[in-house]
Amino acid sequence: MAVGAFVEYNSFRRYLADGTIDVNSHTWKLGFYTSASNAATATLSTRGSITNEVANGNGYTTGGKTLTGVVWSVGASAGQMRFKASALTWTATGGTIPNVKYAVLYDHSTGTSAGNRKIALVCTLSTTQFTVSQSNQLQIDLWTNGIFNLT
Repeated sequence: MAVGAFVEYNSFRRYLADGTIDVNSHTWKLGFYTSASNAATATLSTRGSITNEVANGNGYTTGGKTLTGVVWSVGASAGQMRFKASALTWTATGGTIPNVKYAVLYDHSTGTSAGNRKIALVCTLSTTQFTVSQSNQLQIDLWTNGIFNLT
């Protein structure tokens, strides 16, 4: 599978700079979207503006999973800051998790509904959508090189 890097939405740095997004104290989530989604559109700014989330069920819950082990620390050099979190794993149970293509990271604390929760980054997990087969797992490792780096 050809996994791409996380790519910032245009509004992300603005939300980071003006304090709308707080990397240290807010709750972060990662959700999956299908190939029919507009998730790769850089001009989107809220979770509610993204279309075609993967269907709820069989090991995937609408809205995605909450990141754990979130760390904001010095990166590869003293002038770099790196945002990391523990790996997340989804297990297909009771059926498949179908039509996965994109992973979207968003700040769950920036609103009371999907319509106003601010999105940060998108990752293309594969060139085409794929299905996680019954009893198999999909793991997203968010630690090694960080989810994003500021230099």
